[in-house]
Amino acid sequence: MRLSGGRARAARGWLLPLQLALGEVRGHFLRSVVTAGAVFLGVGALLVLNSLSRGMEDQNRAMYLRMGGAQILQASPARSIDAFQDAQFARSQGLRLSDVAALRDRLPVFDAWVPEIDLDRGSIKLRGQRVFAFGAASTWRRFEVLGMEIDTAVDLGESRWESGEALAVVGPRVVERLGGREGALGKEILVADRPVRIAGIFKVESSFDRRSREVAVPLSWYRRVRGIADPPLGSLRARVSDLSLVAQATEDLRVAFLAIHRGVPDVDVSDNSDLLENSQKTLLTMRVVTWMIALVSLLSGGIGILNVQLSSLAARVRLIGTTRALGAPSVLVFRQVLLESLLVATAGGVLGCLVGLVPSFIPAGAMPWQPRLTFADLAVAVALALGVGVSSGLLPAFKASRLDPVEAMRA
Repeated sequence: MRLSGGRARAARGWLLPLQLALGEVRGHFLRSVVTAGAVFLGVGALLVLNSLSRGMEDQNRAMYLRMGGAQILQASPARSIDAFQDAQFARSQGLRLSDVAALRDRLPVFDAWVPEIDLDRGSIKLRGQRVFAFGAASTWRRFEVLGMEIDTAVDLGESRWESGEALAVVGPRVVERLGGREGALGKEILVADRPVRIAGIFKVESSFDRRSREVAVPLSWYRRVRGIADPPLGSLRARVSDLSLVAQATEDLRVAFLAIHRGVPDVDVSDNSDLLENSQKTLLTMRVVTWMIALVSLLSGGIGILNVQLSSLAARVRLIGTTRALGAPSVLVFRQVLLESLLVATAGGVLGCLVGLVPSFIPAGAMPWQPRLTFADLAVAVALALGVGVSSGLLPAFKASRLDPVEAMRA
């Protein structure tokens, strides 16, 4: 029985091949699901890891800008690597608070100086128990330069902070055992075995923010209670007044340290661009790994679809020969087999896209960074799935369309 005129026209189009392909996919549902699994894994992994890496990139960029961008330079004590440097470093007192005054006179290009002393974690106690927190003694200017916002405070200002009162600004995680934000204000914690009163709580975006576990105390208070007029510093941050002068200011700061420390190179100077560059390298590595995982999964899916289609073609040789003998054109067979591969790959790609969207709906603050997925990511994922379907279906479709009806019916 030959195809009627209308049905023949449909065969030369895409509607009838699509209907036949859907029927074949539904008829071997389990096989189609297994075959689409690799495409699903590839697309899902690509989108999930891409959304995580974009969220990490957004967080690093925001942190970079909060720290003043490229205009903030940081000096920290250098570590000796051998006995020769040990002897060399012994000729200098190292990075100390007195360096700030000397540098301020030598380098007017810097408009802000932030000395900082790192406190031992075991020195912070709450209700007689040690608290896992990051302690720092510094000036009020540190909050401004590093973009550290204080969410809740009671009568807290620069004058009180610099006067040397026993005050502290702490992160939300530190005060969880004190009954929340309101209950914590005004209560005391021990820093270096000395009581300080909580006068403010840092504003943080998530519980994973380092500031959520920070305890900041006035540098003037620390000097007074420890009885150290010129304490050693854990770091010294300096802000360049003009972005165009950063390169020269960095070199001038290194030279100034050498002059102050009698030619001893016991201070390292770096800028925030180093941190941004390192994070970008990490993200690049993550993206390369992401694409490798996705491409391997998609390649496996394409090979799986190809094998299944070739096996299916071998089992359907007589049916295809009968269809051709009844008047079905070769283009109908070609399009049907091609669409079968395309439908399986598309199904896997759609499910992978749905899984890839899940991280974007995670509530803010539930993760160290907020995942973000773009429309371009989805478009690339869909294009890859379609590409796998087309590329893996071309050979079986071509072989099916070239079958001789008589020889196929004899198979």
